[in-house]
Amino acid sequence: RAAMPALAGVGNGAIVAQGGSYRQSGGARMAVATMEGNDVLAVGQNPLPDASPLPVEVPDAAKLAMQKRAQDRDDNLSTCRSICTFFAFLLVFTAAMLMDQTASSSRLADHVRLMISRGPVPLESIHKTDELYGYVEQVIIPAVYKMDSKDAQLALGMSDYYHPVDVYNRMLGSVRIRQSRVKLKDDCQVGPLFAEYRIKCYPPLFFPADEDTAPFGPDLKFGHSTDDGGSTYAGSLGMYPPSGYMVSLPMDSQGALDKIKELRDGEFLGPWTRCVFIDLVVWSPNINTYSILTVMAEFGPGGGVVTHTALLSMSNRMLRAGGGFTDPSDIASLCLLILVLIFVVAFIAEELREIKKSGSDYFRDGWNILDWINMLLLLVGFGMRVFIWSEAAGMEIGQAQLSNPSLFPSFRSFAQVCEMVKLLNAINAVLLFGKCTKYLRHIPVIKELVRVLWKALDLFVPFFVMLFVAFLGFGMAYSVAFGDRIWELSSLGSALVYLCRAFVRDVTLMPVYAMMPQFGAAMILMFYIIFLLLGVNILFAIIADAMFRHKYEAQEGKDENNHEDEPVEEFFREIRRRWRAFLKRRFPKLYKRIYRRKKKRVEEQDGDKAPNPNGDFVLPEDSDDESVNSFAQDKGPALPTKDDLMRSIEHMSGRIFSEMSIVGIEIQSELHDVCERVAQMQMAVEELSMRADGVRLDQEDFLKDPGDE
Repeated sequence: RAAMPALAGVGNGAIVAQGGSYRQSGGARMAVATMEGNDVLAVGQNPLPDASPLPVEVPDAAKLAMQKRAQDRDDNLSTCRSICTFFAFLLVFTAAMLMDQTASSSRLADHVRLMISRGPVPLESIHKTDELYGYVEQVIIPAVYKMDSKDAQLALGMSDYYHPVDVYNRMLGSVRIRQSRVKLKDDCQVGPLFAEYRIKCYPPLFFPADEDTAPFGPDLKFGHSTDDGGSTYAGSLGMYPPSGYMVSLPMDSQGALDKIKELRDGEFLGPWTRCVFIDLVVWSPNINTYSILTVMAEFGPGGGVVTHTALLSMSNRMLRAGGGFTDPSDIASLCLLILVLIFVVAFIAEELREIKKSGSDYFRDGWNILDWINMLLLLVGFGMRVFIWSEAAGMEIGQAQLSNPSLFPSFRSFAQVCEMVKLLNAINAVLLFGKCTKYLRHIPVIKELVRVLWKALDLFVPFFVMLFVAFLGFGMAYSVAFGDRIWELSSLGSALVYLCRAFVRDVTLMPVYAMMPQFGAAMILMFYIIFLLLGVNILFAIIADAMFRHKYEAQEGKDENNHEDEPVEEFFREIRRRWRAFLKRRFPKLYKRIYRRKKKRVEEQDGDKAPNPNGDFVLPEDSDDESVNSFAQDKGPALPTKDDLMRSIEHMSGRIFSEMSIVGIEIQSELHDVCERVAQMQMAVEELSMRADGVRLDQEDFLKDPGDE
């Protein structure tokens, strides 16, 4: 038996024998191929009846290139369709989110904040519980109860329902004051030094067991109650549940002042008070928007007060599907939301098909994980909005206040759900516009820039991890060293936020230096050297290195024109192809006149160069250019290429600039020395001038009265 020549599988079941002939069976019908002499015989399930050799059909490189080009064309068009679909979805999502935003709502929020910030007693000036009474008397009550003002009279003339704050806005219910009170604790002494003493105290309020729920005051008239529509508040000095001792102010100014006097006389606030909440709800009928305002004052167990103002807004469009279908913009917003949901469902179906096709390899791509996170957040946000619509339909906001105007409407937890929907939409906006990078890398204009930045991630990610670890260490160091004396550094989270603000120069680290000059100066110097000097320069170096590598490294398949990863270019090529086919089918004469001339011009240009027998293109004999180099290995040393020359020039330029920088630094150092010496000489001259002036004055005094000597 002769040696079997090399075999190559081509197509479906075809076997090519170099130096012989073969028999072909379709697909899996051929099981074994044997060879006798130079012939390949098919032995399997369906052998051919005759053993006559068949002609060998060897597909050439052109046919394989055509198959690959067809596959690249299908991939490019599929990617182009994905790009168009994504940007259409991004446009719809952006329009839906912008439809929910109105300038009137933000103006209402600013108006309400300004309303409780104007007054003789600023909120930040409160340092003890007794001062809070003055804030309510001189700021809150004058801002809310303006029954004798012209605006209030105009508002009452239009409608006597709900208490008017001004001519534009009304208040649902009354102003409510809620207090979180802590239990009195026995045996607060520090042992064993004070073990024989009994010291009582009011500890911080972090756990529900520490909250005092027993009635107190004259005749035990201040009772504890739970706010069903409230929510737990995580403050700076403790955790406060949605319960406490609640008091609603009357709907007139004098009655509200009398109520505050009653609270002061009954010692409603005191050392047991840990937080006071002042709640009110403002409704603007012109824009049908609710503003839920809460003024908070936390009283620390060791002294000190932390004040804060929180405001939540709810529009009618958020509470009702389509805003009750009363305004065309509300209906358009609902249609856009439904269209966003349709896009999300289509994307989920597409991702499921990719999972079925790729299997476990699908989850190795980070973009796929980001797609699922984005889609799940969109579904959660839409589900929460449906929940809001269903709950708001049964709440009947403001209905109870028509019969009882002083009843406070408590739906802050419901407003926080509306706020959570906005936050989810904000996160989705960041993720969606971040995903633009996934598709912009296919756009010809910015493709190279995205590739450079993508290469920089190989070094940037580990560098960022190292920088984050160092930043975490600095945050821990600042919190441990100065947290007991500087409130902004009291916890690790607040210390990291403070250092971030210091990095962007929003705040300074001078309080640290004021506390401990030597240690603080060392910490500040290390922080700025590591993050500003070293970190920023390394970041620039990583980007410069990525640009350098992308510019000079040889790319795989650089000389091959396979049109891989060209979805946009393929789209325009497809348009041109279909246009040519349309002209050829409908207007053949015009097609010949246009494209035959172009083809002839191209052939004339290509005819200027003719291939030699070796397959290389050379210049014709009558060419004026006689400086031709073949760069053959047997004709002396190979000359450097253009890329090598450019790289060498760049290295030389970098070396020259480096030497110039070193020389500049040396010159600057010498100039500093010269300036220092000149300053010393100037000081010496001034000292000599002073001494000369002293000698001169002494001589003048001596000459005026020489007889005293």
